[in-house]
Amino acid sequence: MYIIELIVKLLKEKKEKPSFHAQKTEYEECEHIFLPVDSTGKILACSKCGFLINAADLKIKPKNPFET
Repeated sequence: MYIIELIVKLLKEKKEKPSFHAQKTEYEECEHIFLPVDSTGKILACSKCGFLINAADLKIKPKNPFET
C-alpha cells in the first residue's frame, strides 16, 4: 500500500511542476532594463527579472563615451 501512495505522490509532483514555456513568458512580459554585470559591459542583466544577455545581441547598443 505504501508503494502505491509513493507512486501517486510522484505523479502529482510531475503535474505541478511549471513547464519551461511558462517561465519563458515571464521573461517576455517583463519590461527589461538591462544593466552591465561587470566592468567589461559584455554581459547585461535585467534589473527586474534577472534575464542575462550578451551586449552584442542587443539591437540597440549602449554608447561608450571612450570610443570616438
